[in-house]
Amino acid sequence: MKLPTFNLDVLRSIPLIQKVGLLLMVLAGIIVGFYYYVAEPKSEEIVALQTSIGTLDTEMQRLTIKVKHLDELIAASKQLEIELAKKKERLPPEEEAVMLLKQVSDLGIRLGLDVKLWKPSPKSEDPSKLFVRMPVNVEVSGGYHTAALFFDRISALPRIVTVSGLKMGSPKLEKGRVVTQTVFDLIAYAAPEEVKLSAAVPVEAPKK
Repeated sequence: MKLPTFNLDVLRSIPLIQKVGLLLMVLAGIIVGFYYYVAEPKSEEIVALQTSIGTLDTEMQRLTIKVKHLDELIAASKQLEIELAKKKERLPPEEEAVMLLKQVSDLGIRLGLDVKLWKPSPKSEDPSKLFVRMPVNVEVSGGYHTAALFFDRISALPRIVTVSGLKMGSPKLEKGRVVTQTVFDLIAYAAPEEVKLSAAVPVEAPKK
């Protein structure tokens, strides 16, 4: 098959201005084709990528803030756990609180106080359910300095023990020393007992 021939004489006969116009039209067609088939799709792809990057950047910032807040919450939680552990150390179980009161009584005797009365009262749970009060009505006899030292030692105990209703009688001379009767309520604070679930739920005997 014979290919068609292009007569160059036709081009030579076209005026220069028309040749330039044709060249400009061809170039314009190439540029327009490049824009519609290459540049515009790429531009749309770039815009889509920029939008996606912006969305991801916003999400990263949001997650970074969440992680920062999470770290702060974890640190605050650990601090609360430490403080709670310290408070629990000051609030012993009721069994230990009973022993603590006995230790306080022994302390008074060692310091030289004569314990005339040691009368425990019924324990009472605070409405908050966070602690239990274990009061004891106490009456001791001894010197002012000994009683003051006794109360100072109580205030320095690691466990929470308070003194209320303090009343001191008139001083008297006994066996060559001045003594006074001191009456007060000694209150030890304890953690409430936990409810045992096994005791609350009865276990049925297996059927034969």
